[in-house]
Amino acid sequence: MPKVSVLMPVYNTKEEFLKESVESILNQTFQDFEIIVLDDGSFNDVEAIIKSYGDDRIRFYKNEQNLGVAKTRNRLLNLAQGEYCAWQDADDISMKDRLQKQADFLDNNPNISIVGTNLVRFPSEKIIIQKSEPKILDFIGGCAFSQGTSMFRLNDLKEHNLYYREDLITSEDYELWSRAVRVLKLANIQEILLRYRRVGTSLCHSKNQYAYETEVKIKQDLLNYLTSDKKLQTEILKTVTKHFAKKNSLVENIFSIKNEWHGDKKVKVLTFLGFKFSF
Repeated sequence: MPKVSVLMPVYNTKEEFLKESVESILNQTFQDFEIIVLDDGSFNDVEAIIKSYGDDRIRFYKNEQNLGVAKTRNRLLNLAQGEYCAWQDADDISMKDRLQKQADFLDNNPNISIVGTNLVRFPSEKIIIQKSEPKILDFIGGCAFSQGTSMFRLNDLKEHNLYYREDLITSEDYELWSRAVRVLKLANIQEILLRYRRVGTSLCHSKNQYAYETEVKIKQDLLNYLTSDKKLQTEILKTVTKHFAKKNSLVENIFSIKNEWHGDKKVKVLTFLGFKFSF
């Protein structure tokens, strides 16, 4: 049995992106893994791409019809055989020592069930820093954990029936982690171990209103879990919102990199201590 099951849902991912993603796992310093690829009814021939590697550590499956992201992820959880599972979205790129560092972390921290990492979002090259030990209040401010960087103890999730809600078409990760943080301990390794590809066709961008409404419900559910006192809920929400707004403002005032339009040309702009530099 492999130590780690790398779970990769695929739906209409460009061939070059898919190959980059798969190869970033095959080239890991840690090699005791299986890759489970589940095609959710893609138009392109995912099976031919995957089988071209001729690697018996890769197990390929295909849904008979498009099931959607939540059902596909749940099926992957049930197909996994490893002690640990790691999500690898089909267009993301893992750093070569990602699996090693996360597996070592779980080995050395038996009280932690789920571990993520920092990441860089590309092509904007924006660095995302995650809190080292996110708690419930952090999730009231937003999703304080990146699904794409996660590795977890499979039995711990199953013991608490932590599967994705299949009625959700987006924010399914936020909803799952918001339940997980109530019963399990989460952590984030303070290193960048994943390159997350930001594409405009992803559900989180094409379903903005739906995602917003879903996230409001997730936050309310967390508040209900903490207390039934509506006045106290309001105070908690105000305090958390104020904290996050202040934190984000402070960070951006010190250092940020953003894309800006200068006339008809898009350039990267570095802001450091109030000074701007384009490159």
